[in-house]
Amino acid sequence: MKKRMTLSLIGLIASAFLFVATSFAWFVLSTQSGVDTIDGSLSGVNYDLGGGFILGSIIYPELNVLDEPTSIKNLSPDDIYLRVKIDYTKIDVTYDSINYTYTYSTPIQKTYTDVETNEDLAVDMNVLFFYETDGYWYFDSALEKDILHTLITSIKYDGFKANNEYASQEIIISMVIEITTESQGLWSPITTLTFTGIM
Repeated sequence: MKKRMTLSLIGLIASAFLFVATSFAWFVLSTQSGVDTIDGSLSGVNYDLGGGFILGSIIYPELNVLDEPTSIKNLSPDDIYLRVKIDYTKIDVTYDSINYTYTYSTPIQKTYTDVETNEDLAVDMNVLFFYETDGYWYFDSALEKDILHTLITSIKYDGFKANNEYASQEIIISMVIEITTESQGLWSPITTLTFTGIM
């Protein structure tokens, strides 16, 4: 009887140890694995990504929808390169000067290009970003190992441009972050952050 109790206790301790070891292994693999894509992969690329969108679904102009600045730290031995694409809900307004009326367009998803006259969104991003016609903002520097890079500090609707046309409308803002290495040259998405709310 005593022998059976001892074996049961040893089995219970071994099971607990295996559970903890398996959980730790899953955590290490899920945070340190390479980036897989549909048409390729970047093996050995490790990073620490910070930031995200705020909780809640009600927003208003001039509200920063990021809970903290979006940042990344390269944990890989090689330099990596990064690009970002931001899409958001936009509603255009047309003024009829004969009838003195405003007409609102159907909401569309628009890519943020920072052309001031065309944007209702205001994005404060690192000065090292530059825009290309493919819709992506490219970080004009390699992400060196163990250096934290702040990417975007603020995303909000411009209070001078987003007005009544947005009232009670569903708002979707998405941010795609992709990386590559000089040797691979293949852009791989590491995350897509999406905010959905009502203004």
